[in-house]
Amino acid sequence: MRFVDRLNSDIQYYGTRAMIRLIRAIPYHAAIAFGRSIMLLVWVFMPLRRKIVRIQMGSALGLDNPWRLGLKVFKNQGEIMVDAIKYAYMSDEEIKAKVIVEGKEYLDEALSSGRGLMIFTGHIGNWEVLSNAPRLLGTQFCHMADIRKDARLESIINEMRTRSGVTILPPKGKGLMLIKQLRKGRTISLIVDQRGKSRDGLLCDFFGLPAITNPGPAFLALKGNALVLPAYTVKLGGVHRICITKAVDASAFGEGDEAIQRLSDFMQSFIASVVEQYPDQWFWLHSRWIRRKDFQNIKTDKDFRDLVFAQAERVRSKKKRV
Repeated sequence: MRFVDRLNSDIQYYGTRAMIRLIRAIPYHAAIAFGRSIMLLVWVFMPLRRKIVRIQMGSALGLDNPWRLGLKVFKNQGEIMVDAIKYAYMSDEEIKAKVIVEGKEYLDEALSSGRGLMIFTGHIGNWEVLSNAPRLLGTQFCHMADIRKDARLESIINEMRTRSGVTILPPKGKGLMLIKQLRKGRTISLIVDQRGKSRDGLLCDFFGLPAITNPGPAFLALKGNALVLPAYTVKLGGVHRICITKAVDASAFGEGDEAIQRLSDFMQSFIASVVEQYPDQWFWLHSRWIRRKDFQNIKTDKDFRDLVFAQAERVRSKKKRV
C-alpha cells in the first residue's frame, strides 16, 4: 500500500473510532447537534453531493427549488449516523423504550406460515435502527450488506451491526445460501432501492423515471418460494417507528423473467410510496438513476431526465440484442 493510501486509511479508521467514542460519550441532544453539523459541512463543501440531491428531488418530486428540503435531508443523515451508533450500544430495554413497532401482527402472521420470509426495505428513515429488529421482536434473520474495501473500517461497521443480533452476509457469493435459508423457512432482509447494474437489464419505474434496478431480491424471493414483507422506519417527533405491512406471496407474481420484473416493480413502488410520505427521510445523496460522475455535466432537471431516458433506451436495446 502506498504511503498516501495508508495515511488516508489511517485517518479514516482512527477518525471513525474517535467519532464513535465521542458520540457515545456525550449526551444525546449534543450528539445530534454534532451529527447535523458534520452533514451541514458536507452540504457546504461538497457541491456535487448537493447537486445530486437537488436535481434528483426536483425531478422526482416536481419541485422547482428544493434546497430547503435538501438541506433537511443532509441534516437527517447526520441524525442517522448518530442514532446508528447510539442505538448499537443500547441495552434491549433501552431500545424497546425508544422504538415503536407498528404492524407486528403482519410479521407474526408471516412467521406462523412456516414459509421463508424476505423482509425488504429502502434507505428511508434510519435503516440501521431497523436492523435492531431481532432485539425488538425476538426474530432472527440474515441481512445482506455491502462490504467496504478497507478491512479495518469494515470491522468497525460490522461490530456495530452485529450488536443488533442480525447476521451480516456480504453481497457476493451468498445468493445460493440465502435461497437455501428461505427454503428452510428462515428470514432474511434486504435493502432494495440502490442503483443496479445496466448489464442486468432490469428497469423499474421510480417516480416516473426508469431506474436501473438489481433483480437479485426478486430472484431470491422467487427461487426461495418466500413470502415478501415490506417494512420501513421513520423518525417522527424524535421517536423511531418501524412500520411493517402485510406480506405478499412471491409465487403470486408468476415465474421466470416476467415474475422478476413484476416483483421488482412491486418493491420499488412500495419504496416510492413511502418516500412520497416522508421525502426528507430518504437517502437522496445516493445516485439512484444515473452514475454519480454523470452529474458532473448536468446543469438542469431536463438534462438529468434526458440522460435517464437515454440510458434506459440503451439498456432496452442491449437486452433485445441478447
